[in-house]
Amino acid sequence: MIVPHRFPGEALPAVLVARPNRFLALCRLGRRTVEAHVPDRGRCLDLLVEGREVALVAVPEGGFGLRAAGLRRTKFTAVLARSSQGTWVSLDPAGAPRLVEAALRLDLIPSLAGWQVLRREVTVKSRRLAGRIDLLLYRPESRSPKLEAQSLQSTTLCEVKSVGAQRSGVALFPDAPTARGVRHLQLLAALSRKGARCAVVFCAQRGDVRAVAPDQDIDPDFAAALRRAARAGVQLAALRCPATLVGMDLHGEIPLLLG
Repeated sequence: MIVPHRFPGEALPAVLVARPNRFLALCRLGRRTVEAHVPDRGRCLDLLVEGREVALVAVPEGGFGLRAAGLRRTKFTAVLARSSQGTWVSLDPAGAPRLVEAALRLDLIPSLAGWQVLRREVTVKSRRLAGRIDLLLYRPESRSPKLEAQSLQSTTLCEVKSVGAQRSGVALFPDAPTARGVRHLQLLAALSRKGARCAVVFCAQRGDVRAVAPDQDIDPDFAAALRRAARAGVQLAALRCPATLVGMDLHGEIPLLLG
């Protein structure tokens, strides 16, 4: 199943000329050079390379977000980039939760079969730890008007991590050290020890991978925190979503390798 890109409009192939900073790409679109916003805050060192193909979506005049208010400088958003192997890779990490939500509806994540999304961006706390978790899941057959007032044992807190980097067919997270990601894992582990149902889904937004793993070299703290979370009972899963010009193709669950 194809899930359209979060940014509406036709994805136009272009060529990256330069990346002045993490959020800006200069691209050659036809005969002109345009500025495009890069929604991926990661390094993308193996993707956003001069001369590499990218895909841009035009922000409509009078459309959404900052441009509608006259505050956005760029007229395009970079949604995809070609890897060195020629695979399209998504540049939209914030779109990963909606892909997981669609995959749950289609029962494409067997390890989370029966769970659906109740709410997004849920703030939770455990002693000195606090944070926002991407998805709050529930089982439709158990839903009642009092569900949201019930214990977290009636639901599953699900954090989603978008994965763009890969090596030797294994998608690797993160592509830069992430203290925020470590805190998320610590929070979920603490809640899991108290009896809450918790999960982390790694969403590989490229089609040339067969598994997902933490990148021990990039962020050993995250890799260690992930292993501790698994021992604490946090459920781990990985989803493969090949990127195309028209949207993200939901392929289903793939193994998660903890090493």
